[in-house]
Amino acid sequence: MSKSEDREVFEIYAVKYAHNANRTRNGNMLYMDEHDVPMPLDYFVWVIKNDKRTYIVDTGFGEVASKKRATPLLRTPAEGLALMGVNSAEVENVIISHMHYDHAGGVADFPKAKFILQDTEMSYATGRCMCFPATQRPLRWMMFVSW
Repeated sequence: MSKSEDREVFEIYAVKYAHNANRTRNGNMLYMDEHDVPMPLDYFVWVIKNDKRTYIVDTGFGEVASKKRATPLLRTPAEGLALMGVNSAEVENVIISHMHYDHAGGVADFPKAKFILQDTEMSYATGRCMCFPATQRPLRWMMFVSW
């Protein structure tokens, strides 16, 4: 068997779960911008799958965060995954890209999952850099999660 025959082939799907038409540049960037203009934002989780396994990239956020952050949900991330034939309660592997609320705020929807996260990201999210309000804001996802 050649090396290329040993490789698994995966399909990747973007699952849009929220849209905020009212975002501005100041709301999306860390530092204030004197040219504050509209900058709408879409929110996605990702499905990476083949016939043997499924990975989810990021967990998104749920209804509590949606209300607190004034970001309307089109559907919950779990509902979006269900449209793709993926039951979030049965997912075994979730990759977290980084610890912002819109990427890691839905961990409770994945009770069987092993979470894959870079050590450096966990150190950053729980380290001394979190002393500053500007860096804390996007990471305040724990207040939106029910365990």
